[in-house]
Amino acid sequence: MAYYLFFLNAWGSIPLACALAFICTVLSRWLLKGLPILRRASAAQASAELLRIAGLPDADAGAELTALIAARWPGEDFRLAPVLKHPEATMTSGDVLNAWKSNRDAQRLVVAATCPCEPRARVFARQLSGPVVAVMDSYRLTRLLRALPADCLPRPSRPSLGSRLSMLCASAASARPSLRSALLILALLSSYMVSGSAWYLFPALAVAAHTGVALVRHGVGRRLFDAD
Repeated sequence: MAYYLFFLNAWGSIPLACALAFICTVLSRWLLKGLPILRRASAAQASAELLRIAGLPDADAGAELTALIAARWPGEDFRLAPVLKHPEATMTSGDVLNAWKSNRDAQRLVVAATCPCEPRARVFARQLSGPVVAVMDSYRLTRLLRALPADCLPRPSRPSLGSRLSMLCASAASARPSLRSALLILALLSSYMVSGSAWYLFPALAVAAHTGVALVRHGVGRRLFDAD
């Protein structure tokens, strides 16, 4: 906004002021990113780091998470209970209860999860005592990781085209085929045959492809490890 007002007062042209303000903003961000103090870890780096921690043994993951939290709150005395799940999973009240029961001899317990925490589980954790419980889920841990310099975390490798296509197919097959999908395909094809408009044909083909992928993915399979 400051750039825009400066160039508007200097040149008196709104389009020119917008263009120059945009260029200066891009250059300013590029220069600021070059400063070491501002080169913080990215969201992709933090996500990859959480996934790596989730795959570690409990003892190793607990040690790394303890060091991460202790660096943010030095001097705090706590015991950490790791809940190692895939970042797309969720931590439930049952996970919190199990961690609390396994650490009844502690005074203060931090339940650190590599996945999001359900709202009910967070409320349940606040009601516990002996020990009192604090929840550090993936959202809070990601903020701690992103506060680190970018050089402290490895840069995640970009997935290959085949991996991205596989993820796209998996997303398409996430919903089970239903009668509603079949009826929608028939309705779109009927509309196409009546009107001859491609606006009905292409959606019908898209829904049919989605349903076909779902049928294949939800089949039993001939072999155990080829079922998925």
